Amino acid sequence: MIACHCFDEEPCASKIEIFRHLDKESLLKISNLALHNTYAKNDILFTPSKNEGLFLIRKGKVKVYEISPSGKEMLLRVLKEGDFVGEEALFSSKETYTFGKALTDLETCFIKRDDFIDLLMKYPSISLKLLEQYNQRLIHSNHQATSNTVESVLVRLINYLMELSDEQESDIVSLPIPMKELSTFLGTTPETLSRRIRYLEEHGYIHKGNKKITLFKNKLKNDLLDK
Repeated sequence: MIACHCFDEEPCASKIEIFRHLDKESLLKISNLALHNTYAKNDILFTPSKNEGLFLIRKGKVKVYEISPSGKEMLLRVLKEGDFVGEEALFSSKETYTFGKALTDLETCFIKRDDFIDLLMKYPSISLKLLEQYNQRLIHSNHQATSNTVESVLVRLINYLMELSDEQESDIVSLPIPMKELSTFLGTTPETLSRRIRYLEEHGYIHKGNKKITLFKNKLKNDLLDK
């Protein structure tokens, strides 16, 4: 890692949600703490035994996952530009349970645990924003767990695609993870997921290309989601 000088007109911290409310002088101080690093696709950012600070994602995507006792990988979330990860390690030196892996070529700005604790002491408002976003992640994780229990695979798939559409601000969405990982995330098997996607395509609810899926939202809402 090298000292972070990846910002041009704006400090790199200004791209991160938990810092955006700060003034430019504060953003510069935070950015000067950061270490810049690049990763190739499939590189590991952190493991349960080596997670020593906060990663600010400048470019690319990261998947965060756990490994079950049986050795099965369980996807927790996919993060993109402007997101952060590693908050579990900020307040404890004990091992965490999560791994972080680059889904694409990646650029991050990394702030060490000790430096970040000093930062929170100087700017308490950052602590509040951090807790707010951490709470949102917890709510989302609990919702995902409940959905995987009570909703059908078809409804979970549709809701996931609709969320992607809102996030990407388009009716044509790119899947951020391979189909095998998506099936795990939705609590099903790759075979069942493939059948549900085929069903949606055959009935005119989506069109699946090589790397993108087009959603016909009105038909989806009228026929499937509003029932």
